[in-house]
Amino acid sequence: MLSPAQITDYRSTGFLLTDSGIGSRDLERVREEVARLEGVEHPGRVMENDGATVRGLHGCHQVSELFGRLVRLPRILDAARQLVGGDVYVHQVKVNAKRALHGDVWPWHQDYVFWQHKDGMRRPLAVNAAIFLDEVTEFNGPLLLIPGSHRKRVPQNLPGNDGETATDNPGTASGNADGEHRSGASGKQDWLSNLSADLDFRLRAEQLTSLVAESHITSATGPAGALLFFDPRIVHGSGTNMSPFDRRVALFTYNSVTNPLSDVASPRPEFLAARDYRPLSPLSGAL
Repeated sequence: MLSPAQITDYRSTGFLLTDSGIGSRDLERVREEVARLEGVEHPGRVMENDGATVRGLHGCHQVSELFGRLVRLPRILDAARQLVGGDVYVHQVKVNAKRALHGDVWPWHQDYVFWQHKDGMRRPLAVNAAIFLDEVTEFNGPLLLIPGSHRKRVPQNLPGNDGETATDNPGTASGNADGEHRSGASGKQDWLSNLSADLDFRLRAEQLTSLVAESHITSATGPAGALLFFDPRIVHGSGTNMSPFDRRVALFTYNSVTNPLSDVASPRPEFLAARDYRPLSPLSGAL
C-alpha cells in the first residue's frame, strides 16, 4: 500500500517512483517471457523502422499466462486502486523494448489524448504502472517527464487543428501478410501511427517551452525491479538508446471500472484498448 505522503507526491508531480517488490528470479522469468513473445508473430508486435528490431509488444496479458498474473500482483494492483480510487481493469499492457543502440525515440506526448480520441475513454481515471525489467540509466533512453504538467492546459495537436485544442487536465483522476507491423511501413493501419517514432499528437518545441518554463524535465532512472506510476495526462517521452544495454519496461494501464470506454467509429484492436471491464482481483500465491 502507498503511504499518504506518496499519494500526495503523485498527485502533485504526476508520477511516483518506488519498488515493485519483484525478486531477481521472477524478474528473470519476465525477461525470458518477453524474449519468447518477441519471437511470436502477433499483430501486437511492432517493429522499429529498421524492420528487424522489436519496438514494442502489446496485449501481453492476453497471450501470456505470466503477464496475466503479473498485472494482478497485489503490490502493484493495490497501489493502482489507491491512485484511481477504486476497482480497476486492464486497459492496456505493453512492453517497450528500447533495445541497445536501436531503440528509437518516443516523442513528447500525453497518453490520455490517445485514449480519449481513439478509444472513447471519457475521463482520465486511469494510471500507468511501469516495471523496469532492466536497469534504466541516463544513457539507455529513460522516460523523461515534466512534473506537474498533468495539471496544465496542454495542446492536443489533433489532426488539422494546429494544436489549438487543448486538454484542461481536470483534477479527477508495417503491415505484412504474417500479421507483423513495421512502424514506418506504407499502408499501415491507422493505429500503427499511435505506436511509432512518428507519433500522433506529439507536442512541438514551442509548446514544450512554456511547460518546461513553469517546471523542468526529469528522468525516471533506477535498478531493474523499480516501479514507476505516472498519470495519463503527464507530458512525457524518451530519447534513443545510445548505450550497449537494453532498456525494457513493462507497462500496465489500469482504468477505473466506473470509466468504461464509449463507442468510437473505428475501435482500436483489443490488445490496445481492452473492453473487458471486470475488476481485477489480487493474485494469491507466487507469481
